[in-house]
Amino acid sequence: MKKVLLIAIMSCLAIAALAHAAPKVHVDDPVYDFGSTLEGFAVTHVYTIENAGDQILEIYRVAASCGCTTTALATHRLAPGESVDLQIVIDTSGFSGRISKAVYLYVNDPDYADSFSSERPRFTLRITGEVMRAQTYHTSISDMNYLFYLLVDLRDPTAYDAAHLIGAVSIPADVLADSLDVLPSDAFIVLYDQAGEASKDMASYLASEGYTTAYYTLGGLDEWLRWYGTYLVRTAVEPLVTPSREGEVRLVCPDDDRACTSIAELRYLIYVLIDLRDPAAYEASHLFGAINVPFTDIGARLSELPKDALIIVYDDANEQSDAVARMMLDAGFTQARSLLGGLGEWIRQFSGRFVIGDSE
Repeated sequence: MKKVLLIAIMSCLAIAALAHAAPKVHVDDPVYDFGSTLEGFAVTHVYTIENAGDQILEIYRVAASCGCTTTALATHRLAPGESVDLQIVIDTSGFSGRISKAVYLYVNDPDYADSFSSERPRFTLRITGEVMRAQTYHTSISDMNYLFYLLVDLRDPTAYDAAHLIGAVSIPADVLADSLDVLPSDAFIVLYDQAGEASKDMASYLASEGYTTAYYTLGGLDEWLRWYGTYLVRTAVEPLVTPSREGEVRLVCPDDDRACTSIAELRYLIYVLIDLRDPAAYEASHLFGAINVPFTDIGARLSELPKDALIIVYDDANEQSDAVARMMLDAGFTQARSLLGGLGEWIRQFSGRFVIGDSE
């Protein structure tokens, strides 16, 4: 009788233990305070998600609040005792003051099960901190990414060296097909040649290769020179002889040609991107279209730069670019800007995107 009773008791205990077996989501510090940062810098933090239970933990979905993004999990299924890292990135552009951003985990932990229902709690990770307002002369990395376009000169290198639009990179038409590795397929690309002979066909070729935002410049460099002269043109010899526009009319893109860009539209797009680092650092890696004017030379070369154009200067991490932007503003460059965080912050947020050379 006692033996039967003992077996019954043990069975009940086993059933009770089985009933309490469950996955349990755990993070050591679910709230992370980053302290303070300047608007425009990205805040990153890595949480380690652990299964502290004794059943498989399923992570069904990860959702972030506005302005917050997450990297993909290496696995969505954790055995007891296993863990996985989750990186959170907050773009602070546009924020100021105290912020609090949340990341929600939808899991099969009984405490958070059915969390897709608004009546049940979600496991919440939170990042808080103070965002200090950037200066008016700052351009954030995310804003720079929005502005970025790739201006490609399709002419031969000799013609490019003689004169080209500032910020243009030389990729001759006959090697364009072999240079697609430097042109992100989602980039905004503008092509030009001398008079528009080849650029339209090259834009069509890029479109056939999946470049949905590739455009050609109507009339090419000749049309630019005809109407704007050497404004925003880098020349090897001054003055550059430009065609006369007497009796001519400005070329206008056909309404049904989506890939056509007029020189007026191109002029609106063009900015001047200046790398302030020494030539060796510039040759090692720089942002696409940037020209190299070392910090030690910039004061003496201001006369080479247009005062009414958007000019963005950068170095490695704002060591000198803020001072240069302020100096240029004082000298009458009304749209001088400093790239917040410099090339280092660009690479931290976007890796090698739009970087020529080694971005490591």
